[in-house]
Amino acid sequence: MEMIMTKSQVVTTTVYSPILGIDWNYDAYLPAGYNDSDQQYPVLFMLHGLYGNHRNLLERIDSQAILDELIETTGQALIVIFVDGFNSFYINARHGMAMEDAVMHDLVPAMLSRYRIQPGASNHAIGGISMGGYGAARFALRYPDVFAHAALISPAIWEHVASEWPLRQQLHPFTDGCQNWSDRIYNALLPIHDIHHGRGAVDFYVATSAGDQTVPVHDIRDFVTVLQQVGIPTVYVQDQDYDHGWDYWREAVPPAYHWVLKKVGQRHAALAH
Repeated sequence: MEMIMTKSQVVTTTVYSPILGIDWNYDAYLPAGYNDSDQQYPVLFMLHGLYGNHRNLLERIDSQAILDELIETTGQALIVIFVDGFNSFYINARHGMAMEDAVMHDLVPAMLSRYRIQPGASNHAIGGISMGGYGAARFALRYPDVFAHAALISPAIWEHVASEWPLRQQLHPFTDGCQNWSDRIYNALLPIHDIHHGRGAVDFYVATSAGDQTVPVHDIRDFVTVLQQVGIPTVYVQDQDYDHGWDYWREAVPPAYHWVLKKVGQRHAALAH
């Protein structure tokens, strides 16, 4: 009798974070057949953008259907963890959440224990949109022993944040306790400062649009140039027609997922030989 594989599923649940002191929401995409065997899978951690949450990439974009189709096409399956990063920029804020520590010391170990995830950085990817792209860049460069692949979509990596920019007054992750946005703290935490950690250990996929009115395309190009100059393999994809938002991200997310599947699939193909 032919075995019928169970369909993919998205599990919405929580994990307790001692660092944050909360039951922390997340979603886990488990590929078709996950419950039918003891197979282990690569993993992708996906980070949302500003004012978003762990549901964004499942509700504003049908990530489950996209992943189902890509996995069927490529023959390479993976688990995806959709993280709730609040408006933290995924850093350890001096006067706020220690989100970086929470991700690395609470969330990642819990996911590796809770789900059948293959060990080793080469099986682990991290990605994100906008603020999440900023976070994914920092995590990949700071922790290449955990993440070997990073997929950034419209990453919020500004070289300079204009003094009149409204979000300077609305956001607090980069506060110094006196002003909401401290350029000194923001500049000190730029992902580029950790680029030496990632050399030879991580590769990047970076996508943006020339029409982006929030993060200037030249800022992202400059970041990509530095990655390439130090020898970090980087695929750069640029669209012309979209601004910074969901119309673009609906187009840009599926190729990013595909890139991750190919990267983890290359390793498994090499091991098979």
